[in-house]
Amino acid sequence: MEVLGDVLVKPRPGWVLGCALVPAICLTGCTTDQGSEPERTVTTNATRRSAEPQPEKRLTAQAQAALDAVTKADGSMVESGAERVSDGVHTQPDLADGTPYKLTVVCAGDGAAEIAFTPHDAGSTKSIPCDGSVVFERFTGRNSMRLDVQGKPSATGMIVWRINKA
Repeated sequence: MEVLGDVLVKPRPGWVLGCALVPAICLTGCTTDQGSEPERTVTTNATRRSAEPQPEKRLTAQAQAALDAVTKADGSMVESGAERVSDGVHTQPDLADGTPYKLTVVCAGDGAAEIAFTPHDAGSTKSIPCDGSVVFERFTGRNSMRLDVQGKPSATGMIVWRINKA
């Protein structure tokens, strides 16, 4: 207890004052003057980006359907995927040395892409039109082989690919 002049004051903890002020501050901050400003519409990159995945999903489904029509995702499948043409396919699959394989690629969109093997004599370089056509490439597996499917300049769309044992 504390004496202030002729008044006896009982000390109050600081949190009591804080609890009393918080609702008042929140209510003051949440109220607005209706009609003082005209309503504005803001377009952000987030709203633009939300529209972009729909064509990608459609192109992926289109390319996947073409791929599934000619190959099976069975026990002979080694690896597969779907990538944007702008990102390309870059993989170093785990292949048995000397075993024959078949690469199937479908590109859906605009422009063209190109298959390239490293080392270069592991398979041939082949152009792929991004028109939904199915392209096959047979090659012999190597322990340290790399496969790249890269879109040519200004190509857009989706690449779907699968490697099967031949």
